[in-house]
Formats: sequence, structure tokens, C-alpha cells
Amino acid sequence: MILRLSLAEIIALFFAALLLGGLAVRWLLRLRHARAVSKARQIAARLRMPATTLAAVEDQAAAIEELCEFPDVSAAVEAARELLTCMDATVRSGAIDVLRRTRALDMWARDLQRGNYAAKLRAIEALSEVGDERAMETLVQALGDDDPDVARAAAEAITRRDRDYASEQLALALASSDRRVAETAAAALVRMGEDALEALVSTLGSLNAQARRLAVESLQAIGNSSSVAALLPMLDTEPSPEVRIAVAEAVCRLGCDRAGERLRRLAQEDPDWFVRARSLFLLAETGMPGAEDFLLSTLAQTESQVNHSTDDTEDVEAITQGLSRIRSAAVAGLRLLGVDDERIAAAGRRPAPDADTQVQMEEGGLAERPGPSEGDWVSAAVDLRAGDPMQRAEAARRLAESGAEAVPYLQAALGDPDPLVRAEVARALGRIGESSCLPALADRLQDPDADVRLAVSNAMRGIVMRQTTPRFSLGDRNPRAEDSEAGGN
Repeated sequence: MILRLSLAEIIALFFAALLLGGLAVRWLLRLRHARAVSKARQIAARLRMPATTLAAVEDQAAAIEELCEFPDVSAAVEAARELLTCMDATVRSGAIDVLRRTRALDMWARDLQRGNYAAKLRAIEALSEVGDERAMETLVQALGDDDPDVARAAAEAITRRDRDYASEQLALALASSDRRVAETAAAALVRMGEDALEALVSTLGSLNAQARRLAVESLQAIGNSSSVAALLPMLDTEPSPEVRIAVAEAVCRLGCDRAGERLRRLAQEDPDWFVRARSLFLLAETGMPGAEDFLLSTLAQTESQVNHSTDDTEDVEAITQGLSRIRSAAVAGLRLLGVDDERIAAAGRRPAPDADTQVQMEEGGLAERPGPSEGDWVSAAVDLRAGDPMQRAEAARRLAESGAEAVPYLQAALGDPDPLVRAEVARALGRIGESSCLPALADRLQDPDADVRLAVSNAMRGIVMRQTTPRFSLGDRNPRAEDSEAGGN
């Protein structure tokens, strides 16, 4: 009997045959791979045997060679990975040798760089099993992956290895030029807790300022007070202002008995204005004994220093900005402590200068001057595009007095070809103090000129400080007083 099939039925049977054939081929390949894995495991089992004789040692060496030359590389890699679970260092060393010679380590490293999400996770798991120095270096680099889940998985894989070794590798990563790698490593060290204390304390002596700062912040986050002994000397010896601020905050949070004394010393003697201002605010923020009297005294001294005549060798502008920052920090701290506005105004009232002092202030640039007229502002904006770099720099200084309306012109000038102009523009934006300038300034943190980078960094810190510690004015009301009045009503 002849079956008559329609065209649709023929096509359906054809595709069904293809599907069955594909399944059969896939099953055969799996069967073949399973047999290859079984054979590779038999070879790998020879590495587990105790090498107590010369013949046993030679047999293990031969087993490694056989695995490296095994026809099915994936089967050899699978068998070698199973050996990594062995506690015997000799067996693990042989397995890692096989993985290296079969290029499996190179493949996993490549997957971590260019693979998809699933491939990266598989590579992280495999490298975690390997756990040798090269595998750890590859995992540390993965801490900077664009995908936070991948970076987190890499950090967890690192910490699964020997805790001491992992903490050492993560501590070294704090000095990485890739900021994402450094910060992810710091977060992993914090999760390790007290197991990371020794490595973090050792990092406090690093030549890299970023590594020292992250180590200090990590010690503060872990919260073990035993690290205070290592942190306190850094308040006198640390060259970086940012790290000194981090140390001061850590010492306060960790409950040091001498924290108040050291903060007062920083507020009076530190050479960096920002460190002094931050120390003042920390005194109030942490509620140190005597903080209120100290801040009132500092505020009164600061106001009197504004009228002090300045030597020609001193930077008048820097001193003016520094004193303003100290005053703002003192006022903000007093408000935080609940001091009423009348007391703050009494302490911060500036005595009127006499005639001789007024002349000195005008010569030194400390006297108040009227703001620029509209014509001056327009003229400065035009000069900002002049051909002479000195003229453009002077225009940036003039625009700084115009306030927020000059910000767009100054931001555009951050790309000036002359580093002198770029630095002056950054300082001008810092004096204006608009937070909207921060993204444009951040783009210049990698400027090729060191003076520009310093000016940009100082400008950004000044803006941030101004936002967090607003300047006191007699017309302001005390928010704490308002809250208490509202509660009383």
C-alpha cells in the first residue's frame, strides 16, 4: 500500500528527522565526552596516589603529561578541576600545571575581559577554585568590571580563598589606578571584618595616598577600636590633607579618649585650611566635651584675624578663603550644637577697622569692594576669548566676582589650551561656589598639568564644603530653635 503524503506532511517529517538526528548527534557527543572524562579521571587519579618512591613520582609526572596532551581538552580540564578540591599541595600544583598548559587559565582570563555575564561568572568560579597567584591577580582586576554583580562575585571569590592571602591581595588592590577596583577591594575588606585588620594596618604605611585613605576608611567601617593606636600618629605625620581628615574622622568614630584634644590641635595648627575646618565641625558633630566654648572662641579669633595686616609674601586670597571656611565650619558646628543665633552673632561680630587698618586691607586686597557692573562683566566675558593667555586669566578672575551668571562662560573656558588659564578658571569657579560646576570640574581632574589638577581639586573641595557648612548671616534663623518653638506650640 502506497502512502500518499501531502507536501506539508513531507516537510514536517523532514524537520522531525532533522530534529531527531540532531538529538542523536548531541547524545552521541555527550556520550563521547563522558567517556573522555572518565578516562581523564582515571589518569588524574594517579596524581592522588602518594609519591613515596621514585617510580611514583615519575608516574605522576607522566600523568600530568598525558592530561596536557589529552585529545579532549575540555575533559582534561574537567578532571584537573576536580583535583583542586584536594588538600594536598602537590596534587593541587599538578592540577594547576595542567590548567596552565592546556590554556584554560588564559581562556578564563579572556572570558572575564570580553565574555558575557554567564561566561564571566563561570570564569570567576573556576579561577576561585584555582586560587593561585595568577588567578587571584585576574580576579582582582575583575573588581573593576562594569557590571557590579560581576565585581561583587569576584570579591566574594577572592575572600573564599585563604583569608590572610586574600586580605593581602585586596589590600594591594587599594593602590590600583582604577578607582573602581580600589573601592571594590575596600568594600570586600570591610566585609572580611577583623580578618582584614592586619593587612589594612600594614597599608597605612603605603606610598600611595589613595591606598592609605581607603585603608583608614575601611578600618573605621570595621569598627575595631584596637586600630586607633596605629591611626593616631598619622595625624602628625600624614602628608596628605585628605588622609588626615579621614584619620580624624576614624579616630572620632572609633571612640578614642584623646580624640577631642587631637581635633582641637588640628583645628588650630594644621597647615591645611580644609583640615582645620573639618576638625572644627567634627568636634560639634561628635559632641566632644568643651566643643561649644572652643568653637565660639575660634569664631571670635577668626573674625579678628580678617582685619590682620598681611605680609607681601603671603597669599592674601588663600588666607581670605581659608578664614571664610573656618568661620563657616565654626558657625555650622555651633548651630549643630544648638547654640542660639545671638551668641553666634556676638562671637562672630567683626570690629570695625581703624583708618590705618583699612588702608592696609585695601592694599592687601582684603577690603570689601563693590561688585562689577554689567559693563565690566560683559567686558570680562569677551576678554576670556582673547589671544593673550594672561588677559584670559585676568578675565577669569574678574568673572569670579560676577557670581552664578558667569558660570557657563567659565565652564567653557575649562578647556582652554593654556594651563595657566585653566587653573585660574578652576579657582574662579571655586570662588563662585555653585554646585552645578562640580561635573565640569570633575572632568578636569585628569588634566595633564599638575597645577590645574591641584586648582580643580581645591575648587571642588571648597564647593562641597560650602554646601555642607553654609555661611552664617545675621538674618538666618536657627533651625533647632524653630523646631523647639514649633514643639512648644
